[in-house]
Amino acid sequence: MRVSLFWRSFLLIAPMIAINALMTLQLLRQFDQSPPEQQLAWEIASVVNLTRTALVNTPAERRQLLLRELANEEGVRILPLEDKDVIEPLRESEPAEATLAVAVEARLQMLLGPTTRLAGEVNGQSGLWVSFDIDDDPYWLIMNRERFDRQVGPNWPLIALIGLAVSILVALFVSNLVNRPMARLASAIERLSRGDRPALLPEDAPTEIAEVNRRFNRMARDLAELESDRTMALAGVSHDVRTPLARLRLEIEMSGMQQAERDSMTEDIERIDQIVGKFLEYGRAGHGSQGGLRPGQRSEWHALAELMARIESSHRAQVAVGQLRLQGRVVPADAGWRGDSLDLQRVFGNLIENACRYGCTPGGTMAEVDYTIERDRHGIRVRVRDHGPGVPVDQFERLLRPFSRLDTERNVNGGSGLGLAIVNRIAQRYGGQCTLSNADGGGLVVELTLEDDD
Repeated sequence: MRVSLFWRSFLLIAPMIAINALMTLQLLRQFDQSPPEQQLAWEIASVVNLTRTALVNTPAERRQLLLRELANEEGVRILPLEDKDVIEPLRESEPAEATLAVAVEARLQMLLGPTTRLAGEVNGQSGLWVSFDIDDDPYWLIMNRERFDRQVGPNWPLIALIGLAVSILVALFVSNLVNRPMARLASAIERLSRGDRPALLPEDAPTEIAEVNRRFNRMARDLAELESDRTMALAGVSHDVRTPLARLRLEIEMSGMQQAERDSMTEDIERIDQIVGKFLEYGRAGHGSQGGLRPGQRSEWHALAELMARIESSHRAQVAVGQLRLQGRVVPADAGWRGDSLDLQRVFGNLIENACRYGCTPGGTMAEVDYTIERDRHGIRVRVRDHGPGVPVDQFERLLRPFSRLDTERNVNGGSGLGLAIVNRIAQRYGGQCTLSNADGGGLVVELTLEDDD
């Protein structure tokens, strides 16, 4: 399975950013060598020792003033420890904090003595309670609970997951930034392949991208000029050929030839005129009917049922003389399509003409053509089938190329070999494709997709 350039870049960048984030996280953990329980135990022990020393060395008449200053300035209070005190441990319901409390109490017993106790609530009063002795008399030292809460270590697995998610987002952003010029170039190439004039690519990009964009812009301008020259040449050929053909037709009508001879020569002239018309139609299908404007700028929403009614009406003469039977359906019945109605008329005109020329029912002179148009969220899918002899499977691809016909048809039906090529080019211009197949009951099936011209 092939992987797009965007995902290749992402798979290259994302591991690098993730590894860098994890290495940074590991370094932070290495610098933070002191466990939180050790830091908190040292802090509490320092407060206890300083308070004990201050009380022991302060005259009795000034101890009450010292206790008030400790409570007001440091948030530290001293209360006597009694046997009837109701003691609650530190948040045993939370595993991380309960584990930290046990570890801190063990450290304090090492620093202050084996009888040291740590509590979260005494006699219904919450705080950080630490027991200590002054001259063999037990006391409680109460501090703000925040001293304990702020020492609960970070959730390193959660931080790692957040870092990984951020790494993925950064990698997606960088990959999109790196591949945006290529995506813009691919979009421009797609529009160019559909016959539209793409917008000029920026030439102030990084050196390599700027050079590619510069060459693409030059190629697009050259192709536009070539297309314009071709259109003018085809128009000139049409004028130069059809003008003398009109004079020849007039001279034939005014000559004294037999009617059969006049009809034969007139038929040859009309065939030449049709071939010239096909050349012009092929040229128009190649460069698009929008005249170089933005796709959709001249497109309107067409009700397909009404559009097909007009197409069927235009072939009423062939139906009347028994040359054609045309029937089909639109699904859903009220479906519409946004595009150039002339393009859809060209598609059905060429397919019906191709069926009348090559797809008559074996043993008869009538071409039976069935069609179906189905609507989806992108555009329409057209299926046209005749009931003729069909086409050899190995000739499908070749018949979609211009000027290609089956060898048996070259001198019998007199076609130009452009009908299916025109249909294929119109499908490509609307972002779709044209495929050929043989029906189970006989006949050629032409299927094509036409996206909305938005």
